Amino acid sequence: MARDVAPIFADIDGMDADKFTSHLTPDVRFRFANMDPAIGHAAVKEGVEGFWTTIAGLTHHILKVYEIGDTVIAQIDVEYRRLDGKTVTVPNCDVLIFDGDKVRDWQIYIDLAPVFA
Repeated sequence: MARDVAPIFADIDGMDADKFTSHLTPDVRFRFANMDPAIGHAAVKEGVEGFWTTIAGLTHHILKVYEIGDTVIAQIDVEYRRLDGKTVTVPNCDVLIFDGDKVRDWQIYIDLAPVFA
């Protein structure tokens, strides 16, 4: 069965941490870029809400999605709206491991340097 990850990324783009964490298992392991992994809903919510204070907004442009068993690999261009009004788009790759219909492990490979340059 092919998983549709677009709604998950839409909830990130909406910057709604509760909607976003509803896609995750309670014991999720979530690692964003080179930050330490966040474990569980509360830690993920705290992490993403903290990051969102550093940007004006974001949009995920999903380019390709590959699915192998419970693992989904998404190739994405992420468009960030910076607090200074400028926009920068950076490539990223997400690896999501599902447990049923929820993500239990999520690794985001991205270079955030252009967002804060």
